Amino acid sequence: MEKLENVKNLIRNRRSGSGPDYRDAVAVLLFIFLLPYIVSFFFGNAGMEAKEGETADVQGGERQEPGWDEEPGLFREDMEKAEFIVCNKTAAGTEMMPLETYLVSRLPSTIPMEYEKEALKAQAVVLRTEMMRLYYDNREEGEDGKAYIYVESSIVQTDGDTYRKCVDVVRDTKGMYLTYEGIPINAPYFAVSAGATRNGNEVLGSKDYGYLKSVVCGRDFTSEDYVHSERVNKEIFLERLREFRPDTVWEEGVSIEKAFPITRDRAGYVLEIGMGEDAISGELFRTAFMLNSSCFELREEGGYVVIKTKGVGHGLGLCQYGANEAAKKGSDFIDILNYFFSEIVIEKTE
Repeated sequence: MEKLENVKNLIRNRRSGSGPDYRDAVAVLLFIFLLPYIVSFFFGNAGMEAKEGETADVQGGERQEPGWDEEPGLFREDMEKAEFIVCNKTAAGTEMMPLETYLVSRLPSTIPMEYEKEALKAQAVVLRTEMMRLYYDNREEGEDGKAYIYVESSIVQTDGDTYRKCVDVVRDTKGMYLTYEGIPINAPYFAVSAGATRNGNEVLGSKDYGYLKSVVCGRDFTSEDYVHSERVNKEIFLERLREFRPDTVWEEGVSIEKAFPITRDRAGYVLEIGMGEDAISGELFRTAFMLNSSCFELREEGGYVVIKTKGVGHGLGLCQYGANEAAKKGSDFIDILNYFFSEIVIEKTE
């Protein structure tokens, strides 16, 4: 910087002389021509220094921590200052990053980014809660005193408007996660309901999920993915079931309703489907036939079985389509979270 000022002073001194000199013009032209190279020489290391976790403040001469307002470029936190570190296992190895940085890249892989911002904020809180629950269950702490969370998940590096939206959403909910009776909850989410979410205690057979109450999603029927049907050859239908129960039979003349009786929960999803003296869960049946959800109906048509499903996903917790519809009507992310999760408290990591 001192050398650059000396060059400027030299030019100013020559300009203040008693008369014009062709050497003044040459010096000015030379300075203008060489300016990019001079600046590059003196400031060229700024980008490398920023990669070490700091950004130079040119006006004040001080360094300030990069963060939410960086434009443009990849959002990053200072690893040294982050309390929670996510260790994400991928095919290329394990990538370590601060929790909030991880969420910026995790968010777009879990929900349509064209959804309303308040719905995206609700999803960000749910994802952070998922991480905090993992930490609570394992409590991995390193010698450096930081909390480590080990996951194996997909992340997406975005740019432009999508990236800015992700940064804004994570920033606006920074540190927020959901607890029930003082403990981070298991916070499930899914795409589209069959008209209502499911009751956690009923589906999971435990009293530990009082925060997962069944609530109505009155607009989910407007989703393009609300209803889906497929036809399966009767023989193929039986073959797939026999992968789970080899002795499965369907006697001639017996209706499909009697051959495979269905037990449903209060939201209409299949809890189990009977097969003779045995049964399999609705979710296992869904997996066998790669269905959108376990809210399904069976109908026989000639030599085929027609399977009609409603909704997309398991039906527990945050319904993303329902959250987006609520956001369109003016609900904020706090309202949305309190609707889909009962008696929860929103806490912060710091």
